Amino acid sequence: MGREGTPGSEPGSGSPEGPRRPPLRRTGARLVLISGVLFGLAYLAYTFATPGDEVALDFEVYYFAAEAVLDGGPLYGVSPVGVDYLVYAYPPLTVLAFLPFTLLSPAAAYAVFTVLALAAGLLAARLLLAYLDRHGRSLDRIDRALIYAFAVLSVHAMPSNVYGQVNLPLALAFVGGFAWLDRAAGTPEDAAPDRGRWESRAGVAFGLAAFVKAFPALVGVWLLRRRAWRAVLAATATGLGGLALGALAFGPDTTLAYLGEALLTRANDDAFAGGLDPGAAYVTVRRPLSVLFPGWGSFALTAAAFAVVAPVVGACYARLDAGTLVGRLVGAYATVAGMLAFLPAFPVYHVLLYFPVVPLLYVLDGRAYRVFLAGALCWNLSVRIDDVGTVLGRVGADGLATALAPAFSLATPPLVGLGLMFLACWLALGDGGPADGPDGRAP
Repeated sequence: MGREGTPGSEPGSGSPEGPRRPPLRRTGARLVLISGVLFGLAYLAYTFATPGDEVALDFEVYYFAAEAVLDGGPLYGVSPVGVDYLVYAYPPLTVLAFLPFTLLSPAAAYAVFTVLALAAGLLAARLLLAYLDRHGRSLDRIDRALIYAFAVLSVHAMPSNVYGQVNLPLALAFVGGFAWLDRAAGTPEDAAPDRGRWESRAGVAFGLAAFVKAFPALVGVWLLRRRAWRAVLAATATGLGGLALGALAFGPDTTLAYLGEALLTRANDDAFAGGLDPGAAYVTVRRPLSVLFPGWGSFALTAAAFAVVAPVVGACYARLDAGTLVGRLVGAYATVAGMLAFLPAFPVYHVLLYFPVVPLLYVLDGRAYRVFLAGALCWNLSVRIDDVGTVLGRVGADGLATALAPAFSLATPPLVGLGLMFLACWLALGDGGPADGPDGRAP
């Protein structure tokens, strides 16, 4: 089965000067990566086999919003594609990134955008592998290839590729941010001279993600927990600087329109009123809360979601040791998974979990590793009850889909997966994690 033993004793040099050891292989990790890719390819096949207009749907919003700006039209308040709910929802300055695409036809522009997004995903995979290499988890060629494939073809990435969304570049920002923050921790001999530089890089990466989508600003909680003050300052300066430049380039009225018509409108989601529909795609603790308490409004559900998620994240923060590899990975997971579980988040945002899910597949051990595998496999099963009903209907099992609907009302498989991976992280902290050194490298 290859080398499936304790990661702390797994091969891989702790430093460039260390001896070369056989590469690490993990059958369970491979199963997670392969299943994620297969589900992603199944989604792609299903998309093209089912009539619809999903392909390039979001990219067309970016494209025609850029055209509207060139024509002197409004950026906010109207749909550039004539569909009420498809509006440009990013800060004014971001539209500049889409202006060059207007030199091409919509189809050609979408193709170029997709290539760039895939390149961002591949670069994120490269950073993940560099992170593992740095901590003595040098992987087999098959595992390395699977991580590259998972980054761009998994069920978490494929919808963004189809719709033409910006989530893979955001995933790159998250992977880079966490990897560079880890470099700031480093070892006593290699971190001290450059700690501020790595922290600043991490802060800029997180700041860019938060500038585009706003909600990644919640990662700032982890930066505060780490006392990464330079990262906090860099992230804040990046986000606020982007808004200021947008106000200079497009005028304060356009920025105010973004804040009022795009940002605040997204914060008020009425989809949960009266209980979320079983077919809705949201992966959030608000799903079961809205079903159990159908009379609660948006504010009450938000407060309840915070009351559920915050203690879990806080308990992980209190228990972990940020001076260890496992402690930092658990902190990153608690931050990102907690953020996604709290928000009314869609599955497409789960590419932001590439770090730390992929590294944890090669770091955890024992029962924590087994529970994490179970959680990651559930996480990969990103399906809606409508899709399940369509598939079961074709084989004459409509009754089974009806029976499953109440379960999907309370929790979808990805939400269950997030919970199991939280449990695995808690177990890893209780077990003390794998036997690694103070900097997290294999001894």
